[in-house]
This record gives sequence, structure tokens and C-alpha cells, in this order.
Amino acid sequence: MEEKEWIQKELSQILASRLLENKKQACNFLTYIIEETLAGRGEKITQYGIALEALGKPADFCPTDSPAVRVEAGRVRKLLEEYYASEGRHSKYRIILPSGSYQPNFERIQPSALPAVQYFAPKSIQSLGPKVHISYPDTELIRDDALRGLVYNLRSLLPMTLGNFRETRIALARVSQPKGHKVDELEAAWRHHQAEFLLQCTAEGVDTGFVLKFVLFHTLTREQLWSDNVQVPLHYAQATLEAVFSQLILETFSLHRGVAMAYWSRYWKTHADIPCHYRVLVEHIAFLQDEAGDTNLQAFLDACQDRTQRYHDDALAHLHYAVWCLYAYMLRAEPTAALEIQWHRLALRALELNPGNALAHSIFALECFHRGDHEMGKLEIETARQVNPFDRTGGHLLAVGLCALRHWELAFTLLRDVAGLDSRYPDPLRAVPCLFYFRQGEFAKAARSSVQFAALGGWETFGTLVSHCRADDCKGCIQTLSQAVDKLPANLSRNTLPASDFWENIQQNAPKPATSSALMTTATATDTLTASE
Repeated sequence: MEEKEWIQKELSQILASRLLENKKQACNFLTYIIEETLAGRGEKITQYGIALEALGKPADFCPTDSPAVRVEAGRVRKLLEEYYASEGRHSKYRIILPSGSYQPNFERIQPSALPAVQYFAPKSIQSLGPKVHISYPDTELIRDDALRGLVYNLRSLLPMTLGNFRETRIALARVSQPKGHKVDELEAAWRHHQAEFLLQCTAEGVDTGFVLKFVLFHTLTREQLWSDNVQVPLHYAQATLEAVFSQLILETFSLHRGVAMAYWSRYWKTHADIPCHYRVLVEHIAFLQDEAGDTNLQAFLDACQDRTQRYHDDALAHLHYAVWCLYAYMLRAEPTAALEIQWHRLALRALELNPGNALAHSIFALECFHRGDHEMGKLEIETARQVNPFDRTGGHLLAVGLCALRHWELAFTLLRDVAGLDSRYPDPLRAVPCLFYFRQGEFAKAARSSVQFAALGGWETFGTLVSHCRADDCKGCIQTLSQAVDKLPANLSRNTLPASDFWENIQQNAPKPATSSALMTTATATDTLTASE
């Protein structure tokens, strides 16, 4: 790798680290001095240039009157030292900011110079997921009061709804845009916020109300991953927007089917060095969305064990390790006593470290059912739904877990609530509520019509699935489902469906009654949505 490429890679790793999270000025400072140096202008870096270009100071900034640049340089120097003593201790290359200088040095560490004994900083380092920057229209340019009010609601409600999903982080600050200058939003989202995703939200008025448009990009590859739009009435309720955002998050950032999470996991899996604080979530998503087999289950386990052994208060790692125990219980023919003890310990620890996380309450509820404490399990299910009533991933996990634990009726109720599927023909939810359904649900979706049901193998395949489920043969069920879905014609494949298909799905199924007031609110709200082709 050429020197410039490894320097840029090392910078990306540093900016994405836990240590520099929410340290916007330090990130801007470090990015500026490195980019200037790589462009051959390192010797011309000045306090004045740093102040204007990196720190956002006004043109009349005077370095002799203000120590802002010198203070930030000292802060960045210290952060680099802390990074290479903790998260970056195994880096083969290092970025150094010498005392009294604003021009960085770059150093390659020889293998013999790496510490033989691993050093773990006492500071807690948490496992993380991707960061998303949400952009909105400039309200100062909107003349229509109703449209401007809708944009204000977008700016307040969407981050709040997405913030309930702890596997993603949100960059809220807006990048200042000089008048007459067009900003590259993808570059700005990464440079200013280290956000790997940009979610563009726009709104426009139409005769019947408004059209909301969403476009999702990966900032590092600049690839558009997903887009869709939906109509809302002129006199909409807040519950309407919440329902739209809930479906938006399900399609983009949910663990079991979100396109952003799948892309993020595959992106890092192609890199030789996955950032250590990303590994747990990267491997979990790979297991869920790519292949629920022994190889990926083992990779997920390795990531969880590594993080929880190194950092005893890594909240996300302990939570997802507890979820791993459920998968292992379902896929292993003879769950061991050691696994059950481990699951109990991790479920308690996950709840202790994540008291406001719906997924933590969900996995603890399942462990309660496994131990026979049904009353506590039901209480934890309700707590999970109250903490985040829009978390369909947690709902799917609860339903599939309850099926694995043989609590069928409660599982079926939850499946119908969270799936939004009409299961009357034939009844895929009741017959095949296994891990594959939690991962993708393609069989359940395809089986809704007679043509698609026949393409899947008809009643012969369906009977085989029922036999597997009744025998608790999750592996056999997954194998049969995978083979059936793989045989679907291309025009029936989920991947060829238009993006707006999911808006139509929630419209068609919204009138169905839900068992909780929170889900009833969502269903009523989604009934007002009008899909836009």
C-alpha cells in the first residue's frame, strides 16, 4: 500500500474510534492538517489557516489574541497518544503531532516494536455501530408555513425515533453552507461528522398534502443504497410521522433486514482489519442477514468473547453476546448446561448495562421464559415494547425465541403484530416461525399468493417445514426454506421488488387489530399513508 493510502486509512480508523466520538473540533483539526500535508502544503500550515478552515473561526480571527488553535493542538496531541495506548495499540502505522508543530509526522511501526503483552486502558471502550448523518431542507428557504412546520417535525421526530435504536449513532449538527457555494453533502457528512451514512430527507407540497422523500447513501463509497417516498395528508397527526419513521428504520437500520446495516457489515467484512469496536455488530449482522450457519455463528461468538473479556462494561457487546446464546440454543441439537448458565449470566449483565434498551429487555424476557419464570418474562416483554414501541427487530426476536421455547400462542400473537402479513394463505407464520423468518421472512412473504406458494414447492415443501418445526429441527427448517427461496424465479425475488412495496404492505395490513396500545397507535397511523410509485 502506498504511503498516502495507509495514512488515509489510519486517519479513517482514528476518526471512527470511540475516543474521538462527538469531538468535532478535534476531528476537523486532525483531518485538515493531514489533508494539507498529503497535498504537499504541510510546511504552510498556519494557526490562521487552521482557525478558518478547520475550527470555523471568523475571518477577523487573530492568533495572537486567542489561544484556540494552540489549545486544540494540545488536545489533539493528547488524544492521539491515548488512541495509540488503547484502541490503536496494534496499529502498524501511527500519526504523530510533534510538540510545537502543526505538521503531523507519520511513522511505520516495525513488528518487533509492537508490545508483546497487550495493554488494556482502564477507560471503558464500547462496541459501536455505524453513524448516520441526517440532512433536511433549509427551513429559511421554505415560504409555505405548513411545509416548514412539517420539516421542523422531521428534524425533531426522526432523530428521536432513530435514537431509540442503540446500534446506530446520529450526527445531528448541520454543516454550515456559505451562500452561493454548493456543499458536497457526502464529503461533508464524513469529513465533519465521520458519518458512514447520509440519510437525505426532503419534503414538498402536493394537492393532497405532502410527499416525503428519503434517500440513503454510504458516504465512503458514495453508493446510493435505498430510496423511497410516501404521501402524508395536509392535516397529519404526529402518530402518522412516527409510523413512517418506524417503517423507514425497519427497512434501513434494523438488524435483521436493514439495508444500511447489511451493507455496513459486508463493507467491513471485505477489509482485512475490522475496527475492533465494530466487530461484534459486524459479525452479528453477517450471521442474521447473510448466512445463519455454524461458521458465522462461531465468528459472532469469537467477536463477543473478545470484547467482553477485554472490556467488562462494554454494554453492546454483552447484550449481543446474550442474543448469541439464544441463537446457539436454537441451532444446537443438545444445548448444554454451560450454555444455559452463560445465557442467564449474560442476560442479567446485558440488562444491567442497558436498562433503557428494548433489545436488552427482550433477551432477558426470553431467558426468563427459558427458566420457567413466565410472569417475569411477560412483564419484560411489555417493558421492551414500552421502551421502544417501534422496535420490530425486538418483536421478531421475541416471537422467534418464544417459538423455540415452545410458547406458541404468545409467539404467534407477537409475530402477527410485528410482521404486518396476512397469513391466511396458507399460514406460514404458524407453521415456520424459525430463525430464517427472523432473518428475512422471504418464504412467509412469497407464500401469500397461490402462484408464489406453488413456486416455493407448494404443500410438499410446506409439509416438510411443518415436520421440521414440530421436531424442533431448526437446522433442517432453515435448509428447506433456503432451498425453496433460492428456487424462486427472479421476478418473484425480494431483491427485485420496488422500494415502495413496503409502504403498500403496511397500508394493506394496517387495519388488523394489534394486542398492545402502542402497536394499535402505529397501525392506525400507517393506515393514513399513501404509497407513491
